[in-house]
Amino acid sequence: MPPAPADAGPRGPRGAGAVSCPPDRRTPATEGSALKWRISLSEAADTDIGALFVPVPADSGGPELSTKDVDPGWLAGVSGAAPDPERPLSQVDGLYLWLDVPAGQTGLDVSVPTVRDQVRESAESVTFQQTDDGGSPLPGGLVLTGTVLDAS
Repeated sequence: MPPAPADAGPRGPRGAGAVSCPPDRRTPATEGSALKWRISLSEAADTDIGALFVPVPADSGGPELSTKDVDPGWLAGVSGAAPDPERPLSQVDGLYLWLDVPAGQTGLDVSVPTVRDQVRESAESVTFQQTDDGGSPLPGGLVLTGTVLDAS
């Protein structure tokens, strides 16, 4: 997919038009709530449009969201992994998000549920990168970035 302007994301597959995903850095989630993104197409999809995303190390340089920061049921459902041992999401083997915009739709909502803990910590972030057909991060692909703030 050729890259589109930075605020529009890449062009969608199969002539879907521009794909956009507003960055959530403006509205971070508080632990215990879900990180949320809205994937929008500039026009309705002619066919189902699917894309795979994998977690990659966050560009922020700060702490990453870990296996102890997300709902354990969600983690098991998307990766088969357990929270222990604690590790950054970018180090969880088999963790991916499969996003599917059904034919006739113009977008979908994506969420990652977080848990509230008793640990006082700085903001943590997570980055999901769209992959190519081989499962490797796609240069110029859509990126979902989120920040979770401590609830205390």
